[in-house]
Amino acid sequence: MPFRTEKVPLVWVTIHTGAKDVRIDMPVDTGSTGLLIGAPLLPGIDHNAGTRGCQYLSSSRIVYVGRYLDLNLTFHGIKDMTAETRVPVLIVDKSWVCPWYDPSKHGFDCPLGPEGQEPIERDVSRITYMGVGFGRNKKAIGQRTATSWGNPFLNIDSINGTRLGPRDMKAGYIVSTKGIQLGLTKDNTRGFNFMVLGPGVTHAVDPRDWVMPNMRFRVNGRKSIPGSALIDTGIPHMYIRAEDGVPLPEVVIKNPKEGGSPTVHRVKNGTRIAIDFGSSVKGELVEVKASYSFEVGQSSLMAPSYVVPGKQEPPPYVNTGRNFLKGYSIAFDAVDGRLGFCPVQTVQSMI
Repeated sequence: MPFRTEKVPLVWVTIHTGAKDVRIDMPVDTGSTGLLIGAPLLPGIDHNAGTRGCQYLSSSRIVYVGRYLDLNLTFHGIKDMTAETRVPVLIVDKSWVCPWYDPSKHGFDCPLGPEGQEPIERDVSRITYMGVGFGRNKKAIGQRTATSWGNPFLNIDSINGTRLGPRDMKAGYIVSTKGIQLGLTKDNTRGFNFMVLGPGVTHAVDPRDWVMPNMRFRVNGRKSIPGSALIDTGIPHMYIRAEDGVPLPEVVIKNPKEGGSPTVHRVKNGTRIAIDFGSSVKGELVEVKASYSFEVGQSSLMAPSYVVPGKQEPPPYVNTGRNFLKGYSIAFDAVDGRLGFCPVQTVQSMI
């Protein structure tokens, strides 16, 4: 029986430190991989324990610096269900908002900005983050958990205290507005339309490593642009990047957030965006598995809160933001390398 929760995007977790158990509601983020917990929240762990490490989340432009330590975790679900895992956790000692951070060279610090800007230091006592996404591998200094072995949802050891054998549960998960399910079965994947994923950069070492799904998008009805996508429960807005020569209708507005640059770029209200997901051959989608569209600035079911344009350069890319889940639930199959989509109304009728 798969493990289930009813909280989205939160999962109630007990962290076993060896000295004192700590219970935390952890936000679930499909846009990153690995656990981040502020050091003050784990008082039973020695300040010198662990191996130095860091992680950078580009969507929020935040860098986290601390120590990796393997810890036992227990997830708490419906009807007193529990699921246990042991994974590396980044215990965060320092964190900054650092828009100019480059994970390939800056490592364990946030330098001054290009114009001498000071980074904004964050309160680490409030940091609880659980990344469960795939396709997030990067060649970065000190970053250990952006691969499958750092994903707690793919490393479940037991459910309700019973150890799992290699054939007891298929590694993967389902995320919907109704909750989270760990482990895939014929029953809980019924109604999902699956697309094939490509192997990730560490696939030869860990066969559960897969790249982001293929997609194509159209802006104001123009020719479709193929690229990759990220379905990200960690943010309410969208990021979109076209290739050279494909301009996006943009406006420059006052930055609504304090700190950083005084102005920000946004895709112009009224812009029509349509996105298709599916398997591809030679960069072209040949079988569409899920589709949706919206008009920027108009309230609709799956529309993001706003859309941020990226620099026009290859490869094209879309980060949908969490509102995608209002239209589709997703199922990640880490064994066979597939991503499934099921319309929300179908999922609701199955529960």
